[in-house]
Amino acid sequence: MKLSACCVIFYLGLLTTVTAEDTINLSSNSIAKTAFRTPLSEVGQSGVCVSGDHLFLTVHKTLEGPLRGGFYFNSDVVGQCFDRKSGKQLWQVDLPGSYAGRVLESWNDSTSLTPVSNDKYVVFHNLNGMLGCYTHEGTLVWQLSWKAPDPDIKNCRMFLRNDSVIVALPSKKIAIEASKIHPKLPYYQIHCIQLSSGEKRWVSPILLHHATQYSIGQWKNQEVVVASMIDLSHWKFGQGRKGYLLSPVDGSVMREFKLPPAIPHQKNQLCDDNFLVTSSTGLKSTVFLFIDPDNGSITREFRIDQPDHYYAWNGLQYESTEFKPLFTDDRTLRGKGQPTPSTVHVVGKRIYFWRYDSSAIGCIETDTGKTTMLQAPLQVRADATAWLSTEFQFTKGIQNFSGKSVNMRVGTVRGIQRGGFGHTNPAWPILHAGKLHWMNGAGVLYVIDTTKPLSPEAFRWTSISSIGNSWTYGSPAVDNEAIYIRSQRELIRVNHSLEQ
Repeated sequence: MKLSACCVIFYLGLLTTVTAEDTINLSSNSIAKTAFRTPLSEVGQSGVCVSGDHLFLTVHKTLEGPLRGGFYFNSDVVGQCFDRKSGKQLWQVDLPGSYAGRVLESWNDSTSLTPVSNDKYVVFHNLNGMLGCYTHEGTLVWQLSWKAPDPDIKNCRMFLRNDSVIVALPSKKIAIEASKIHPKLPYYQIHCIQLSSGEKRWVSPILLHHATQYSIGQWKNQEVVVASMIDLSHWKFGQGRKGYLLSPVDGSVMREFKLPPAIPHQKNQLCDDNFLVTSSTGLKSTVFLFIDPDNGSITREFRIDQPDHYYAWNGLQYESTEFKPLFTDDRTLRGKGQPTPSTVHVVGKRIYFWRYDSSAIGCIETDTGKTTMLQAPLQVRADATAWLSTEFQFTKGIQNFSGKSVNMRVGTVRGIQRGGFGHTNPAWPILHAGKLHWMNGAGVLYVIDTTKPLSPEAFRWTSISSIGNSWTYGSPAVDNEAIYIRSQRELIRVNHSLEQ
C-alpha cells in the first residue's frame, strides 16, 4: 500500500497548496485519489458552488479564545473563491454578522448555506445576519443585513431563478416569545431578490419557521416552491400542519393543504405530483405518504417492514439476505425504523433515504412499490472500514486544518450520531448525469446510479480521508470533469477518472 499525500508548505504564516494525488487503493471502493487538496483557513459547513472556472464556499472568520461548553461562538463569516482547476484561493470577502452563534452546532451554523452563482454574480449567506452579492472578481454589488435571532439555525437553501435569488429571511412577526434560553424567535418568509441591484421583487405572504426545508420542484408541468409548516419537537408554533405550493414568479400561494403527522425536519419535496410526507406514525416500520396538493388527501402509502431485497456486507462482499435492524438498543431511536429525518430524497419516481437503525440506504420504486435496502459503510480509513457504529473512529473534537479543536461535541446528539449522518440536516445529494452524489458525515461519498435499480452493482463509495479526520457537512458540486468536496479542513477535487 502506497501513500503519496498532498504536501502543504507553511511559509511565514501563509498556506500554499502543492497539487498531488492520494494513491491508497483498498479495493474498487477506496480512499479518493485527488487532483488537489486545498487547506481551508477555518472550519465551515457550506456546500461547494461551481460556476465557470470558480468554486465558492463559506468558512468562519478565524476562531479565537477558549471553547465554552464544547463550542466556539462566532458571528462573522468569510466568503471565498477558488480556481476550479488548481484549487488556488483567488479572493475572499467578509460577511460580519450580528449574533455570535455556536460553531458547527447540530450540523448547522452561520456558514450552512451553500453559495449560489450565475456566470456573473455570486451570493454568500451568513445566517447570523448578512447576505452579500459579489461579482466573480470579488467586487461588492450589494449587501443586506439584519439583527439575527438565536434559533439553532437550519435555514434550508438558496436558489437561483433567472436573474434573482430565492432565499428565506426573518420576518417581523414573532413565532416564539422570549424565554430564559432564547430571545424572541421570528417566523421566516421567502424573498426573491434581483442579483444586479439587490431589489426585492417579491416577499411571499406565507410564514415559515427557521427549520423549513423548502425546495423548488415541478407540479403539473409548472415550477413551484414547495414548503410546509410542521411543528418541531422542541418548538411549537401553533399554526397546524400545512403544505404549500408557491409561485416562483410572485410568491403567491398556488395551493395550501393540510398534512398528516410528519417527522420534523423533513425535506419538502414532490414525487409524481404529490407532496411527500415522511410519516411519524410511531411504528417500527418506515412509512411514506403521498398527499394530493389539490385537496390534502392521502393518495398512496409506502410502508417498509421488510424490504423486498436487502444487501448486507459479509466482510468480503455484498450478499442478499434477510433484513434485521442493527441498532436496536439505541435510546434515541426508541426501536423505530424511521429514516434520519433529512435524508429522504426524491429522484424521479424513486425515493432514496438512509435508515439509521441499520446503516442502510433504502430505495422505493413508487411505480411498483418494490423496496430495496443496501448496507453502506459509515467510515472508510486506510486501516479499516467501519460498517457498524461500534467500529466508528471519532477524532478528539472537530479540528480545523491547523489541528485546533473548534467543537468538542462530535460524538453527541448535537454532533455525529451512528457515524453516517448527523442530528437533523445532512447535506442534500447532487444528481449529475444520472448519478446521485451523496456525502455522509464522515467524509464518505456514496455514488448511486439512479438509472438502475438499487443494488451492489449500482452503488460505490470513496472516502476523502485516510485517517478519519474530515467531517463533511455540505453538498458536493459536480460538473462534467470532477466532483468538488469540502470538509471542515479542506477543499478537494476528485476527477471522475480518479474515482476508482
